Amino acid sequence: MVPMLPGALLGGVALQTLYRLVARRSLGSLLDYLRRVATWGWIVLWLRMWFAAMLMTYSYFWLKVSVPLLNEHLWDPQLWTLDRLLHAGLSPSIFVTQLFKGSFFVPLIDRWYGTWVTTIFYTMAFFSAAPEPLFRRRFMASCVFLWTLGSWIYFALPALGPVYTVPDVWADLRGQMPRAQSAQLALWENYQKLIAGRTGILKRFNPTLGVAAMPSLHVGGHWLFALWAHRRARPLFVVFLVATLLTFTGSLLTGWHYAVDGYAGILLAWLCYRLAILGEPAGRGEHQGEGSSARGPEQDKPAAGKTDGTAGATAVEAP
Repeated sequence: MVPMLPGALLGGVALQTLYRLVARRSLGSLLDYLRRVATWGWIVLWLRMWFAAMLMTYSYFWLKVSVPLLNEHLWDPQLWTLDRLLHAGLSPSIFVTQLFKGSFFVPLIDRWYGTWVTTIFYTMAFFSAAPEPLFRRRFMASCVFLWTLGSWIYFALPALGPVYTVPDVWADLRGQMPRAQSAQLALWENYQKLIAGRTGILKRFNPTLGVAAMPSLHVGGHWLFALWAHRRARPLFVVFLVATLLTFTGSLLTGWHYAVDGYAGILLAWLCYRLAILGEPAGRGEHQGEGSSARGPEQDKPAAGKTDGTAGATAVEAP
C-alpha cells in the first residue's frame, strides 16, 4: 500500500482544493487551507492516519479471508429468513432482481458497484486532507472502527451472501453484470481453496479475496462518509446519501448481500461515527474553525473558558 500514499495525498489535497473553489467559492478559505497543509504538523498527522489505515486494511483482509478456517458455521439460511420476516414475507433479493431485470439499471449498477474501492479510497483521501486536526483524527478513527469491528462480525456471523446460497435468483441477470459475475467467481474459487485448507492442506490463495456478507461494509462505508459530510462538508451530504442508496440497491441486485446486511452496516457506521466523536471530545487548545458558513450547524461556537490556545479566540465543536 505504500506506493498508493502519494496518490492519497495529492488526490486528497486536490479534492479539498476543488471543494473550496466550487462549494465554498472562497479564495481566502483556499489560501488558508493551503497554508495549513504546508506545515509539519499537518503532514505528520496525515502520515499517522494513513499508517493506521494501512494496518486496518492489512488486518481486515487477513481476518476476513481466514473466517472459513476459524468458524465453519454459516448463517445464510437464517439471514434469508430474517430478510423475509422484516419485509412482510417478501424477499428483497427476489423483489429487486425482478423489478430491474432487463432494464438499463442493471449494467449501470454493475459498473457503480465495481467502482466502490475507488470511491472509498478517494473519499478517505478527501476527508483525511481536511485542515482541522480533531476532525481528521475522528474521521480516521471511525474508519478504523468500522472495518475492524466489521471484520470481527464476519467472524462471529459467517455468511456467504445470497448469490452463493440461492444462485437461481440471479440466473437471468448474469449476462447483464459481467463485473459482478467475474468478481463472484474469483471469490468463490478462493473460498474453495480456504475450505480445502481445513484438512491441513492449504494451497496458495489470495488474502484480498475473502467472502463475507454480514454486515455490508459497502453500504456502511458510504453511510459513514455521509455522516461526516453532514458534519463538515454539508454540500456533499446528498452525494453520499445517493451513493449509499445506490450501493444498498446494488448489494441486493448483484446478490452480494441480504438487505439485513445493509441495515447492519448502516447501524455499525453510525455507532463507529458516534464512538469516534465520544472517544475524543473537543477540548481546550483544539483549533477548529475556518469560519465557513458552509459548515452550517457545525460551525464553531463560543464556549466560556475554552480557548484555542493560539489567538485567544474561543471555540468548541458541537457534539
